[in-house]
Amino acid sequence: MKDSKIIAMQKMLDAKEKRYYKIKALTEKYNLPVLSFMLNIPGEDKNFEDAVIFHEKLIKKIKNILEKEDIKILWEEYNNLDTGMEYLAVLNGEGKFIKEKMIGLEEESREGRLLDIDIYDRDFKQISRSSLGLSERKCIICDDIARTCIKKERHRQDELEKKVREILKNYKSKN
Repeated sequence: MKDSKIIAMQKMLDAKEKRYYKIKALTEKYNLPVLSFMLNIPGEDKNFEDAVIFHEKLIKKIKNILEKEDIKILWEEYNNLDTGMEYLAVLNGEGKFIKEKMIGLEEESREGRLLDIDIYDRDFKQISRSSLGLSERKCIICDDIARTCIKKERHRQDELEKKVREILKNYKSKN
């Protein structure tokens, strides 16, 4: 059991490192903001049907928001990795404005807490919620600051997985 957790963690770290260098290369090549969209899915299985469908629908929502704001996608890539679905896009807008719009999407519903949307400005600086004067993200279980719950391991893995699947099932039944 421990070995599988270590292997899963190594895969996550490897994927994160590859994404980091890909985003860095994109900001250098285009000199424009890059959007990175993943889901916050606990556990080893990150590609179950409801999660994949949810991710695909949210990509469409992201694209609709960008289109409404007249922000063009100059390059995009979708990957369904063992470590989860990944969407990257180079955008011709202003990074902070795009981040504000994506935070709006994250905060419009309960399932928004599952979204992991990062915006890197043209200089490869990640635009944080705090840099915009906004509060940190909340935990999907107890509404405390998510980072605090993660750090203190307040919730069991199975409890988190169950809650995420419940949120996705509810989303699927509504959409």
